[in-house]
Amino acid sequence: MVLGEALLIGLAAAAAGCVLAPLCTVPLRSWMLDHDVAPSWFTIPFNPLPLLISFVIGVVAALAGSAATLVRVLLIRPIEVLRESAVERRGMTAVRWLLGIGMLIGAVVAGIVISRTEPYLAASARKYEAVPVLYVGAVTLLAPILLRPVTWLLTGPLLVRENILTSRRRTAATVAPIVVAVGLVGALPTMQKSGDAAVLARQRQEVHAADVVVPSGSGIDARTLERLTAVPGIRVTPVTSMNVRIGTAQGEQIDSLTTNGVPAAALGATITPPVLSGSLASPPDNFLVIDEHAAQSDGLSAGDHVVALLPTGEKVRTVIAAVVARGLNGDDTYVSASLTGAVMPSQVYLDSTAGTGRPLDERQTAAVKQALAGSGAHVLTYGAYPEARRAHAAEQTNNAAVVILGIALAYAPIAVANTLIMAMAGRRREFAQLGLAGTVRSQIVKVVAAEAAVAVVVGTVLVAVATGLAAVTQHVSRSRLVAGAPTVFPWAQVLGTVALCALVTVVTASGATGRATRRRAIEAAGIRE
Repeated sequence: MVLGEALLIGLAAAAAGCVLAPLCTVPLRSWMLDHDVAPSWFTIPFNPLPLLISFVIGVVAALAGSAATLVRVLLIRPIEVLRESAVERRGMTAVRWLLGIGMLIGAVVAGIVISRTEPYLAASARKYEAVPVLYVGAVTLLAPILLRPVTWLLTGPLLVRENILTSRRRTAATVAPIVVAVGLVGALPTMQKSGDAAVLARQRQEVHAADVVVPSGSGIDARTLERLTAVPGIRVTPVTSMNVRIGTAQGEQIDSLTTNGVPAAALGATITPPVLSGSLASPPDNFLVIDEHAAQSDGLSAGDHVVALLPTGEKVRTVIAAVVARGLNGDDTYVSASLTGAVMPSQVYLDSTAGTGRPLDERQTAAVKQALAGSGAHVLTYGAYPEARRAHAAEQTNNAAVVILGIALAYAPIAVANTLIMAMAGRRREFAQLGLAGTVRSQIVKVVAAEAAVAVVVGTVLVAVATGLAAVTQHVSRSRLVAGAPTVFPWAQVLGTVALCALVTVVTASGATGRATRRRAIEAAGIRE
């Protein structure tokens, strides 16, 4: 009978989801286009296969959840069921222990392995996301055992505290979706923002320029570059971003690289990536500098000769002058500016000839602005330039996170509301006994609202634990890449999510309790579950 009910509910819910999903893609696509999350050509075609898979998963999940409950119930002898107890015997099941500890060990091991072998993964949330997700999952599963110490520290009212501690499963069921929502909103953006901060710190350590000229279009034309070069007392370093393919002299392709064309004189002076082998001093006119990832994956080393296919279609012979540390934001490779041909520079670094990184004086700054007049390009201090790029990337990341984390954020209030409504309905006799003892209805509602508020606080504390562990793990890896990179927490998003969960939790608990206490206490006390 129970499985039959679960099947009917699962079928109805899965069918409703399959109907709503295609309808929701229309506003979702519009929002993604308006917020630059997706390009203008992006479409979401109708595909029945994902709907079918989701339908099956939904029904199977409903049956599995009911079956798991039935197994636990069938293990209890009928005579034991007749002996009611307000105190739960166990807050944790064996499966929950196994999964919780397993995920915690997995997070720690993954963090250690990444730190020792591939620390660069910590600079990208997409590549590092398994670690914070495992921490959040572990804390969610282990919530029942963490409730007792946290609750003892946070709660003063005796009734509120004892209700939470004697019903740890019920409280954990309320806390779990809060931990998932706030944890993901806190942990994943923390990883992304901290990774972006590491990339920014690395850029500032490797590039020693006072100012940077940024074009308004695809590049800086030759005439503008000539006018900049003619300004006395400044050093001009054009940087041309492009894709090149490298191969052997026999025509066999080796790799495709995103590289920067720079003058030979800029290497080791304006641009100083950490050198692992070879040298940046006096490189040949046809030099190519690759990072350790390209060197390892392609089997190349300093001194090797390769053929580069430029975006213009021209093939040129190059020699690998040096191998530098792996880049944190894609390929960290450089090619001689003499080989870039007609490709326009994507930016120009400026500094004073009095010293690398020395700022321009007022006269030189005015001359640079005059040289840029009519070109559409503008000049920024180098300190402001990477910060502006980071802010733009952060905006795109936040918009993408809305799409990715929005599902979890939408799930949390629904799950919390469902849990509380069912829990309050099951506490009618408890509320009735409180009423018979002299407690008025408003006092019962206040107690339950306080329990709900404490559940939100407990969930937030558990989230802080998970996010802190993930941040420390990532910091260990980032410290091997770049020194002084800060850990950045998305306080606004986290506090907003906590406020939303608190609002839904307290309002739902209060409303459900008010509904459960509408009857007179003497009538409700006789209700059998």
